[in-house]
Amino acid sequence: MKRFVFILLAVLLVFGVVSCSSRKKDVDDEAVHKIGVAVYDVTDDEVIAFRDYLTGYIKKCFPEVEFCYSYAIRSAEDEMDFLEEACAEGVEGIMSFITYDLAAEVDLCASKGIYYMLASGTVTEEAYEAVADDPYFVGVVGPGLEIEHQAGADLADYFINEMEGDSYILFTGGAAIGNEMHRMRSVGALEVFEKKFGDLGEDVEELAATEEVVRLTLGDSTLTVFPGYTTREEVGEKAVEELESTEYDFALSMFSMYSMVDVFRKEGVRQGVIDCYSMTNKDLFADGTLCYVAGKSSSMIGPSFAAMYNAVTGYGEEFREDGRAFKMTQGYWISKDRKEYDDQYALATGIYVNAYNYENLCSVMKGYDEKASFEKLKALTEAYTRKDAQARRGQ
Repeated sequence: MKRFVFILLAVLLVFGVVSCSSRKKDVDDEAVHKIGVAVYDVTDDEVIAFRDYLTGYIKKCFPEVEFCYSYAIRSAEDEMDFLEEACAEGVEGIMSFITYDLAAEVDLCASKGIYYMLASGTVTEEAYEAVADDPYFVGVVGPGLEIEHQAGADLADYFINEMEGDSYILFTGGAAIGNEMHRMRSVGALEVFEKKFGDLGEDVEELAATEEVVRLTLGDSTLTVFPGYTTREEVGEKAVEELESTEYDFALSMFSMYSMVDVFRKEGVRQGVIDCYSMTNKDLFADGTLCYVAGKSSSMIGPSFAAMYNAVTGYGEEFREDGRAFKMTQGYWISKDRKEYDDQYALATGIYVNAYNYENLCSVMKGYDEKASFEKLKALTEAYTRKDAQARRGQ
């Protein structure tokens, strides 16, 4: 199957979108800026939400932009193959949502004069420092290690201390194979279990990165640590078998697990997840399967697009932090009940009223606003909370 598909919507703006032609641009109106988008799976709800915002809103507001998507990146080899193919297709920059070897990815793009950024994610300090001075590395936008750690801790704390039950399964996703986001979330969650139940019998760091299923007895409670991506057939089959053969009250998921929805429902397992504000999660809240979400809004990636647009239109040097690639923080919105989720979902996914709209983005894009600056971009990016978004929308 082809590794990427072009997303090109040459349509007029629909009624209700802010007039996207009302501002004077300094860039050539006839220029087409092709941006590659590297994702781990185009069928994942978070990826779909981000894509809907990019193609359903950004593309309509900025018709001079064309997005080129990967299909499914599940290894370092897949990542490098997509970068090679995207560069061959003439992209000017890569917005990535997955990284296996940041230095190698940036080096490949830089060798071809292509900009690269981690548009929503977390990397280690060592990985960042290795490429921070490369002029083709735009930067990183995401929660960062501290917020990822706290997200896992808050999830575990909620189920241990606010819900009634005593059997838990912790799905660690890619923690064992280099996904730093999943690893830090898992460490945060396991530290809360350790604080509540005492010594787990194994080092928390080692447990978080286990490649094998680990079952722990914690007094009257039980905890199973289950690694791997359940979208992969062999892992998914083992996960279904585990859930059907063992009685669990709660599943704590460090990543989206839509492939497990049916078995969660059938077995009566209630789930908490670090994921996104998606329609699937909305439905799961409605039927009681889901009872906690720490998630990203689809429009949260708007500032990342603005940063990449600045780079590919010749203003990259003006949007660096002391001459280096930037690191900007965006955390999660949290919902603990259906009403809270529904209220935030509307703002998270809206096309006409969303967390980052056309006017917000134009104000930090030099080609649209000569007063745009790095300081304004950073301030807008890091004003990510629901309260911040509501203030921008006058709510």
